[in-house]
Amino acid sequence: MAQSLTSRMTRLAISTRNIFTSSLSISKPNPSCSLRTPLMHTNILRSLSTIPKPKQLQQTRTIDITNNSPDFGATSTLPPLLHSQRDAENFAAFVHANKHHKVKPFILKRRRHQLKSYIGNEKNIRHSPWRMNLVCQFAHGLTVPEALKQLMFCQKVKAPLVAKVIRRTANLADIRDGFQPSQLEVSECFTTHGTHLKRLKIMGRGRSGKKLRRFSHIRLVLREIDFPTKILEATSINQKRKWLERLAIAREDYEKARVEKEELEELERLAAEVAEKQRKEKEAESAK
Repeated sequence: MAQSLTSRMTRLAISTRNIFTSSLSISKPNPSCSLRTPLMHTNILRSLSTIPKPKQLQQTRTIDITNNSPDFGATSTLPPLLHSQRDAENFAAFVHANKHHKVKPFILKRRRHQLKSYIGNEKNIRHSPWRMNLVCQFAHGLTVPEALKQLMFCQKVKAPLVAKVIRRTANLADIRDGFQPSQLEVSECFTTHGTHLKRLKIMGRGRSGKKLRRFSHIRLVLREIDFPTKILEATSINQKRKWLERLAIAREDYEKARVEKEELEELERLAAEVAEKQRKEKEAESAK
C-alpha cells in the first residue's frame, strides 16, 4: 500500500511540474530535501478536496475571455496553468509538499507586469488626506468582494466613498475586458494632498493665524488576480484552500456573466432583424 501511494505521489509531482514549469522557472531542488511522506500528501489532497464545487464546475468547460485560451479562473493575459479543479488541487498539494522549490523573484515580477490593471480616482474630496489614507490602506491588498464587504462595516465617514470608487473601477473592468469583481484585487489604494484652502484662524489676545481647509485625492488601481501565483505564494494549507475557493467562485461568476452576455447579444440580434423586416415591409407598401 505504501509503495502504491509513493508511486502515485511521484506521478502527481511529475504531472504537476509539467503544468507550471512552462510559465514558472523553478530553481533546482536541494538534493538533501526529499518529498514529504505519502501520508502527508494524502492528507493534503483530502483537505483540499473538501472545497465545495459549484454545479457549473462539475462540467468540463473552458473559459474564453479574449484570446480563445482555456484558463481555469486565472487571467486572459497569461498562458493557462490550471484547466480543471483537480489540476488546481494537485498544483496546491505539490507546492505545499515541496516548499524547498523556490520560484525566482523576477519570474513573479514579470507575471505581475503582464496582468491587466484598471485605474480609478476621485479628486477634490473635502477631507483630511491622513484620515482618508487610513480607509484607503484598509482596503489595500484585498480582493474586490472582500474589500467592499470590509468597507461596509468600517466606522469611518468616507468609507462609502472609497467603496463607490472601487465599484466604479470594477464596472470599468467589466466593460472593457469582461472581468468580474471576483477576478480583481485592490493593487493600489492611497491618498494624496489636494489644493488646500487658506483660512483665517482666530486666536486669543487679539492675535490671528492661518489654517488650512484640507482636500485630498484618491488613486485606486485594480489588477486581475493570477490565481496560480497566489496559490504558489501561500504559506499554509488553509491559505491555499481559501485561494482555491476564490478560484471556484471566480470561475462561476465568469460563466454566469458570459451566459448573460450571450443572451443579450442574441436578443439584440433578433431585435435588429425584426426592425429590418418592418422597414422592408414599409418600403414595399410605400412603393405600391
